[in-house]
Amino acid sequence: MDERLKIYTIILIIFFTGFFTRLETVELKCMNSTEKAHFTDEKGLPYMYEPDSYYNYRLAANILNHGHPGDKIINGEPWDLHSCYPPGGPVDYPPLILWISIIFYKFLDIFTSIDFMEACFWLPAIIGPLAGIPTFFIVRRYVGNLPGLLAGILLVLAPFYFSRTLPGFFDTDMFNILFPVLIVFFFCKATETNKNYMRPIILSSISLAIFSLAWNGWPYIFCIIIISSIFYMIFLKIKRKEIVGFAKKVIAFIIISTLFTTLLRPPDYIPIFQGFFNMVFKPEYVGNWPNAYKSVSELQAPGFEGLLNIGLGLFGAIILGSIMLREKVRRVHLPHFSWYFFILILTWIILGSIAYFLSARFALLAIPPAMILVGLLIGIMNSYLKHSPFRRLNQHRKVLISFVVILLSTLSILQVSGTCFKPCLDDDFLLACAWIKNETSPSTVVITEWSYGSPLAALSQRPVLIDNTRQVDPRSYWVDHAFAVDNESLSIGIFSMLSTSGNKAIELLDKKTKNTSLTVTILDDILGVDKKEAEKILQEKYKMDPNFTKELLSYTHPTNKPFIILTCDDMILAGKWCVYYGFWDFNKSQGYNYTYSVGLSNDTGQIRHYANNVTLNLEDGGLWQNKKPYNTIIKNGDSKRIIAGDDKSNFSIIVLLDKNWAIILDRSFQDSLFVKLVILKEETEHIKPIYKNNSTTIWAVK
Repeated sequence: MDERLKIYTIILIIFFTGFFTRLETVELKCMNSTEKAHFTDEKGLPYMYEPDSYYNYRLAANILNHGHPGDKIINGEPWDLHSCYPPGGPVDYPPLILWISIIFYKFLDIFTSIDFMEACFWLPAIIGPLAGIPTFFIVRRYVGNLPGLLAGILLVLAPFYFSRTLPGFFDTDMFNILFPVLIVFFFCKATETNKNYMRPIILSSISLAIFSLAWNGWPYIFCIIIISSIFYMIFLKIKRKEIVGFAKKVIAFIIISTLFTTLLRPPDYIPIFQGFFNMVFKPEYVGNWPNAYKSVSELQAPGFEGLLNIGLGLFGAIILGSIMLREKVRRVHLPHFSWYFFILILTWIILGSIAYFLSARFALLAIPPAMILVGLLIGIMNSYLKHSPFRRLNQHRKVLISFVVILLSTLSILQVSGTCFKPCLDDDFLLACAWIKNETSPSTVVITEWSYGSPLAALSQRPVLIDNTRQVDPRSYWVDHAFAVDNESLSIGIFSMLSTSGNKAIELLDKKTKNTSLTVTILDDILGVDKKEAEKILQEKYKMDPNFTKELLSYTHPTNKPFIILTCDDMILAGKWCVYYGFWDFNKSQGYNYTYSVGLSNDTGQIRHYANNVTLNLEDGGLWQNKKPYNTIIKNGDSKRIIAGDDKSNFSIIVLLDKNWAIILDRSFQDSLFVKLVILKEETEHIKPIYKNNSTTIWAVK
């Protein structure tokens, strides 16, 4: 077969392997027909898989509708009036995903009738598999077509990358491997070329500049190239080899890349790396306020699937290193492999692995070098077979290598094909959003758990108090605090303050007290009482002057309460974070580890056992670890029974029979607003339901 035809064939194999395996996930195979119907739209497509997808969709739709990603132009810049309202914020967001989605939509619209949401849904399945193509070319450059094919396939099927580039996962992850691999491919080509090296350097710089439009974490690959270049120049110095030629290429890359990235999007390195450390190292607090990034599941410890891929890559690095240290062996098995690329790939896999072991979210940093190293490992195996003294091994090496490639590729396909994915929304949530859109005024502020903020803003077209875009913010604490306390007046006061003046009262008081713990104490004292009583407390208890008191009360005690509250059943699963952050200790800068867990049971008899060690007797109540609770609340639909337990116990049990859930919670949390609205879904003294369906409820102050 002609070499060019071979290359085209391999490219198509890599792309369509990634594309068709991603298409299969649309069928939601792990769900039965009833569940599928609940998580899919009228066209049979699943809802998006995570909140960021809806945020990206809303910004892109804004460009499509009025030419910029914001809701309004304020002081010459696009301003988002739906996220973290009030006051919203400037739209400082990587624009590539927004532009690409619109181009993709316009292109599809030529051939078929498709709405914009649907175009955004399918885009990741197109972009995701493309990353395997430059990976193939990198590995092919050193060890041939078959190892390159394997590396490309393994990369597009790497579990974490696969799960974040599905149809319906409309986020920047689709670009976060493609561009780094392109950048490295072109730059390494330049370092291994004595003549005409400016062209690949320019292409590498252009790829970096485009990457800067795709993801705020783009400098990581730029830093890896610079760090590995420094190591390589030290290596050249030790070996007493000429450095100037390589240094010229590195300097040219730095200058051209800086020029291009600055022209497209002025780099601001400090906030980027600050954000990285906040997410990776997950500090308990940021600027005296709790850091909600601790609760994000993808920022927790990595799983076994990713460890396997990283482990194979690190094993490949060890084998590669042993060959590079033996010059004669290197000339036989890796004749075209350069020391610079070895140092770069080693730096990449080490730094990527460190980031990954700190937080699973950063698996994408380690996947490209790991898969490239696996491809190189297969190429080395092929070379050893080729030079084997055993003639049969030599004669059948292509068959053996092809078998390994097919086997590993098949195992990867089976691994991702068997993975279950669940959309982040369901029909009930969509119906509630439609009700809000049609039945409330445009100025209504919606309060909900942060992970539902972006979908709610996009689908209901109403501003939200908190969402997933700005989690390190005082209001995140205050929303959890409002749900966690058992003082409804205080909860309503918190919601009223936040939905009308945002953080103004908090910032004003913090500036005066210079003590966040005192700020919280003062607000707790005044937000649950009327304006006149609050004024008295501020002046008599805290000795605040009248002018300051008047300004503060204008923020804390608005005349109107333009908010509603949305709750849904899945919020119960994240209830532990409401407890943890809602009772935050500002003196110790840590949350309270209150008892809270949710367990599922498949039992249907009189005695039921739950996964969190709860045993329920429908007549006598529940036990947890053979200990009696303060009481057991059994709820089935609209009916509720309370079975008394041990007065000295420090925990309670709530059983939701219709969901087969048992919830263990701290006794002091039992009367909280969270339990009343989210778990029990009961009307309270001051709050009533104004819309309700199977799993989602909308509440308003009476």
